[in-house]
Amino acid sequence: MVSWSDETSEDSVLNISSSCDGIIKLPATMHDPNFNGTDADVNVLCEHGEPAERFVAFEGMHTGRRFLGCAKEGINCGVVQWIDFEWPDSMEKALAKLWDMYEETKSARTNDNLESSFAIHNLTEEKKKLQENYDSLYADVNALLNAQQERGVELTNQKEQKQYLEVRIAELETVVGNLTA
Repeated sequence: MVSWSDETSEDSVLNISSSCDGIIKLPATMHDPNFNGTDADVNVLCEHGEPAERFVAFEGMHTGRRFLGCAKEGINCGVVQWIDFEWPDSMEKALAKLWDMYEETKSARTNDNLESSFAIHNLTEEKKKLQENYDSLYADVNALLNAQQERGVELTNQKEQKQYLEVRIAELETVVGNLTA
């Protein structure tokens, strides 16, 4: 089992096995307030000659294992030393399964987000078309109402003219009636 104390003995410090190019990249890490900062007590230096920094791995089968790694930004020399022993095979398999499940869930969530964004895009386009149709219909209805109102004014004017003419005709009939009498 992993001991999370800052005390390390010579037996618990493991040297890292070399990869093909001699560098094992730093895995993703998580913050642990009990195991962070540079490790001045052990006096381990990276290939740059700088004190190694304390990290806790948060990636794959190494999740939870403490290690000393290069703290240099940009180009670093990777993992310098593992502090904790390797996990038992059953733990490594369980961690690998959990990370696979995490990646599947993350992929499914990404696909869901992508599908949702397509649906939102399509709905936005449809909304734009409906808004254009609404604006067009609104303009047409306003034009019809204006035309109807103008026709109403014309009809009113025609009624007024008819009344005026009827009054004039009545006056003329009176005048003609008086002339003939």
